[in-house]
Amino acid sequence: MIPVSRPHHERQSAEALVDVAGVAPGKQVLDVATGAGYVAAVAARRGAHAIGLDFSSAQVVLGRATFAAVEFRQGDAEQLPFDADTFDAVVIGFGVNHLPHPERAFLEAFRVLKSGGVLAFTVWAATRPGEGFGIVLSAIETHGLPVELPPAPPYFRFADADEARRALEQAGFVQPQTRIVEQFWHHDTPHQVFDAFNEGAVRATVMLRSQPEHAREKIRAAVRGQVEGLRDGDAYVIRVPVALSWAGKP
Repeated sequence: MIPVSRPHHERQSAEALVDVAGVAPGKQVLDVATGAGYVAAVAARRGAHAIGLDFSSAQVVLGRATFAAVEFRQGDAEQLPFDADTFDAVVIGFGVNHLPHPERAFLEAFRVLKSGGVLAFTVWAATRPGEGFGIVLSAIETHGLPVELPPAPPYFRFADADEARRALEQAGFVQPQTRIVEQFWHHDTPHQVFDAFNEGAVRATVMLRSQPEHAREKIRAAVRGQVEGLRDGDAYVIRVPVALSWAGKP
């Protein structure tokens, strides 16, 4: 469920993500599920040697065309193509919820990290009324029909600090922490929130596009109605907080 404005929302949280990962000049950084490489690019701008890894060959091609300073490779987050003790930091920006077995990805991150290295990841914070995901998911629940989705962990599982801590500790990490990073979408019209989820939100896109047309229009209208109440001057400002978690390898 990653909205079409991915570059914008990743840039809002990427700095915080690389901050907690301790990214600095000369560090070896792996950006897992890199997409077009926005987080890896932030690490590279800080003087790190950044590698962006993605399962999708199309994303790797896009990343190479977009960020020349980043090395891109195709690969599986749950079976990383790197030797043990290679990286100072592993970062995952909004990718954990799209992995079939995130615990395996955490174990792999632990394996490829050097002692003292850090794993850090972002996920969308648990949904609340009046916020981006709360607006759209509540409209789907109220007006949509059930849709069968591919296997994946509960979407907001790792937004819970206790759950993130348990998973990280089980993988061998120490001193796990979680905090909320505030983010906001700024849209010119109240239609754009629905369009973002409908056009480029992975699981939410499937949920929306699988609806019969009459249900989609009810969902669209419900989303628009809630967003209209969030106008601030010339823009519609929607709060979409992020849960940022990190932990170290002993």
